[in-house]
Amino acid sequence: MNKRWIFFLIVNLFLLHANAQITTPPRGKRIDAQQKEQIQIDEQLAGQYFREHDYEKARDLYHALYEKASLQYYFQQYVECLVQLKDYDKAEKELKNYLKKDPNNSKGIADLIYVYTLQGKTDRAKKRFDEVVKDLAPNGSVIRNLSYAFQSRALFDMALGILEKGNKLLDGKETFYLDMAYINQSMANYQEAFRYYLLELEVHPGQYNNIRNRLQTLLFYDVNNNIADEMRIALLQHTQQKPDNLEFAQLMVWFALQQEDYDIALAQCQSIDRKTHDQDAQIYNLASICLNNKQFDIARQGYAYITDKGKSDPFYGQALAGIIKADYQKLLADNSTDTRAYNRLVDRIREAYNDVNTNDLTKLALTEADIMAYQLDRSDEAISLLQQSITQIGAKQDQATLKLKLADIYLRNDEVWEATLLYSQVDKSLKEDPIGHEARYKNAQLRYFIGEYEWAESQLKVLKAATSKLIANDAMTLSLVIKDNLDADTTGNELNRLARADYRIYQQREDEAITLLDDIIATGNYVSKPHALFRKGEIAEKRKDFQTAEQLFLQIVEQHPDSYMADAALMHAALIEQNELKNKELAKQHYEKLIDEYPTSIYTAQAKKNYRKL
Repeated sequence: MNKRWIFFLIVNLFLLHANAQITTPPRGKRIDAQQKEQIQIDEQLAGQYFREHDYEKARDLYHALYEKASLQYYFQQYVECLVQLKDYDKAEKELKNYLKKDPNNSKGIADLIYVYTLQGKTDRAKKRFDEVVKDLAPNGSVIRNLSYAFQSRALFDMALGILEKGNKLLDGKETFYLDMAYINQSMANYQEAFRYYLLELEVHPGQYNNIRNRLQTLLFYDVNNNIADEMRIALLQHTQQKPDNLEFAQLMVWFALQQEDYDIALAQCQSIDRKTHDQDAQIYNLASICLNNKQFDIARQGYAYITDKGKSDPFYGQALAGIIKADYQKLLADNSTDTRAYNRLVDRIREAYNDVNTNDLTKLALTEADIMAYQLDRSDEAISLLQQSITQIGAKQDQATLKLKLADIYLRNDEVWEATLLYSQVDKSLKEDPIGHEARYKNAQLRYFIGEYEWAESQLKVLKAATSKLIANDAMTLSLVIKDNLDADTTGNELNRLARADYRIYQQREDEAITLLDDIIATGNYVSKPHALFRKGEIAEKRKDFQTAEQLFLQIVEQHPDSYMADAALMHAALIEQNELKNKELAKQHYEKLIDEYPTSIYTAQAKKNYRKL
């Protein structure tokens, strides 16, 4: 249904609720039970005729109903039938008579002016509207209801005119900026809509969340990025005109994050902090968002801004750990094999231990253990570090995080039972917590690696309903791998081959994994082949062999379009073209194919967003 018609329907329902009244029947005229029953039957029949566009029959029934019960709803439906039948003269006459009895009825006033416009009597419509504006009472409810009545007839300029006069009459005691913003939004006049939203925010800072949510909805329906462009202009203008308005500045930070303009968001957040000196938490969180989105340099800037304030800052230790983690993840993203660089990071971590409090030790220990185990081939030292840290850290959540990292390293080193014991401990101690869900997933994945598929499936079944969307999606994907392969090959041989290859990938023994995957691609079935192609594509992508990676992903789409891996493969191919090979047109083609052919995919929403950006 057209969004504008939905809007009209909502407004009309509001007006019916606001204006509905049953006038007292004439003296001596009573409605008995039998008449009430007949009225209900006639009302249902009239409604049916109206819905079927049989307006003549509906007109007669609604007119008769109004004569019997004097319910305003019946009169309004009667007039609507006259309008639909283009009997404008009759509608005009009836509305004039009605307004003689109730001259201040907002719906009747708007309907009469609307009928004048349908008749082409624009002068008369303007004259009557001017009279309404002139006689407008300084009453917020009256003003708003009258504006709603004009909106219900799509007389938006008149609706705005009523509100503008209302703002003058009430002189700041009540404003109608939100109403004016919404009317302009309905007219697709976004510049004016944003102006009124920001005027409302300036007058009523407590409306920040409401206005942000409305802007969020607008961005959701922004197909070609035009709305975002106009929103950006409006925000820039207002933040420049009112540089001390913190709500405008915060809204600019929020908008920059929506657009993934992380550098602008950070700069704006730092600007706010220089005035208020209370944005450390926001800056730290923003830096962490940048880190999660692989914006390593911007993340580092955010963390460094906090550490530059000195050790007395409550976020100093977390920010210091964040800088080191950002530097480490940047090395990983670049596929660096420079052991000297990783050793320097370890030295920095060990120096940082002296500068942070106990609560921040966990983050540093996790990064150090990761470097030692995965980059410097010193797993024994990593295990010893984590075991010691677990005994020193008192917080239950931190202990669980350290245990998960320790279990990961054990599993990498083929110490399966040590790993599953730790995963089970975390799962049991924090069963309903996201970290407990993560532990359960990792334990299910371990069982998949060693061929205990039934046990893995029982855990994955529960995790599909996990509160963490990432864990739920991972659980769903692994569950499909197991189920589909066992359905296609009840012996489990194909699944055993896939599990061995996946385990080698987990252990970073990628050359061994490629040998196993090539064998599956050559001899596997219709379920195992696309999985093997996808895994090989991920390895090529990690090694920055983007041409090969894209070819492998597209091979899945072309040869196995019905595979549950096809939509993910297409998403990977599109991202490679967009971010690595810089071929925007080809990226757009991939996104279009994903949106059109896989509309229920979990990647479709992101594909639409990326497509709009391109």
